Amino acid sequence: MATKWNEKLEDLSAKLDELSQKAKDAAGDAKAYHELAQEVIEAKISSAKGDLAAMQENARLAQEEQGSKIRSALLKARMTAKAKIEDLKDAHDQRALENFMDSEILYILDCYNTAAMLITDAQLSFLQVADALQEYEERFGGETAE
Repeated sequence: MATKWNEKLEDLSAKLDELSQKAKDAAGDAKAYHELAQEVIEAKISSAKGDLAAMQENARLAQEEQGSKIRSALLKARMTAKAKIEDLKDAHDQRALENFMDSEILYILDCYNTAAMLITDAQLSFLQVADALQEYEERFGGETAE
């Protein structure tokens, strides 16, 4: 980070030196104004206009580059946010499916246990009926009246 600031300061120093030189040249031109021929003045005006146009173009390009960086950063932030939202949705869906499967497995186990209990109860009832039938035959003999 420090090198970035150093580079910016060096760049600023070079620009200030350039500005100082231009100010010196302008002061010299003002002193020599009366001595310069009309053609030289027009050439300097043309050169100054060209320099101004170049500076405006450089400023426009720098502004576009900065705007591009901002748009890229915004796009990256949006994509990151969308990815996080999708991750959250996936995690939510995963938990919901896990809860559903856990609930259904518990229901299946309850059904199995209920069926096992009913079968055992049916077996008990069958044995009780068989025992009652044996007692009936011993006490009353013969076949049962339906």
